[in-house]
Amino acid sequence: MIHKILIPPVFVFLSIIFILLSYFFLPDYDFIPFPFNLSGLIVVFGGITIMGKARDLFKKHNTTLAIEPASNLISEGIYASTRNPMYIGMFLLLMGIAICFGNLAALFSPVLFILLVSIVIIPKEEKMMQETFGEAYKIYCSKVRRWF
Repeated sequence: MIHKILIPPVFVFLSIIFILLSYFFLPDYDFIPFPFNLSGLIVVFGGITIMGKARDLFKKHNTTLAIEPASNLISEGIYASTRNPMYIGMFLLLMGIAICFGNLAALFSPVLFILLVSIVIIPKEEKMMQETFGEAYKIYCSKVRRWF
């Protein structure tokens, strides 16, 4: 049961709640005034775009978005630049939302998200990928960085 709870969309949801709570309960930490906070919308759009491109490749290759063994090793498109575009997209989404709310405490949320994903989720995914694709995954990892 706990494994089902520790999935990235849940981390994103909890991060958004933290951003909102920071904004409403820590107003002394608001530091990005209007209209500059709206620049966060550009970052949100970038995150959504990256996640959309990654999702499209998952559909094209008929593989799963869930944290379970994949049916195909995707190494084209955005996956030729980074092994984790979905998490980069989620990070940018959270960073953009935090910028929109303009609260210094809210900026900790995207950082905490990426740390949790790096420590809890990615090692499990990489182990599954190694077990599923073997040498092909090792070669892919040697050519493509975990992050940009």
